[in-house]
Amino acid sequence: MRLEPGLRRRPYLRAVRRPILVPLVALLTVVLAACGYQPEIEPPGAAAGGSSAPPPVAATGPVSTTPTFAADGCPVDEPAFCEQAASLANALVLSDADAVFDLSRRVSMNCADLERDVFPQCEDKGTLKGYVVGDYRGYLIVTGPVDYRRTLGFYVEAVDDEYSDEFGGAQMQILGVSTCGKGADTSYHLVYLVGLGDPTSTLPGARFLGTYELTQEHGSWAIGATYFGLYTDWQLVLDDPLTQIACGDIQPWVGAAPNLNPAQSESQPTPIPATGTT
Repeated sequence: MRLEPGLRRRPYLRAVRRPILVPLVALLTVVLAACGYQPEIEPPGAAAGGSSAPPPVAATGPVSTTPTFAADGCPVDEPAFCEQAASLANALVLSDADAVFDLSRRVSMNCADLERDVFPQCEDKGTLKGYVVGDYRGYLIVTGPVDYRRTLGFYVEAVDDEYSDEFGGAQMQILGVSTCGKGADTSYHLVYLVGLGDPTSTLPGARFLGTYELTQEHGSWAIGATYFGLYTDWQLVLDDPLTQIACGDIQPWVGAAPNLNPAQSESQPTPIPATGTT
């Protein structure tokens, strides 16, 4: 099976360093540890060797905990994509991992057609079947439905209601859409911020930044890959994660009813400024 258009790029590699590869299961274990099984959660900037002071307050797109994302507010002129993206945005703000799973596309790919430095599992496999999950470094892992559901269970549902930081509260914040590629190779990333934590632990949660990349196959749009990571991890590879993640130029969703977090209560959220084209 050919590689889906959305998987031909590594949109996060402009500043990516070459770290040691780790499997998705190990990566998820580390993430869970950061949110509940160990107290050493570094403040933004500390992991990159910079100042431990928090960055300036980010301007975010519409924030909501009710299903208020409509296709006509989509910043992309692609109606079929916008319908799927609206469903995805609503599923995320409702913490509905099952709905996100249903919006995801299962893939089957021949490793002979893939780049091994992007798909590390191809070092010892001939075919990859399942769901594509990426990290902040641009590596892609294909995981089975059980592991994928478990991964979504954390990243979609483990919202830490008590968490807050300079970006506001923990609730899902849909920042907007980043467009990658052109023509038949176009894909769209739905970008979000959220505060997550281990529900079985009293240790603090952490801020996460990620995207869901929707790709088109046979006229149908679905999640072709998901990218997860601690906000502090994105800072290791991007100077300004909120404007550079995916392919940059993040366009906000129009018309979703804002539901302001406490830290944002003095001003209405505003769109993330554009940083250029892909």
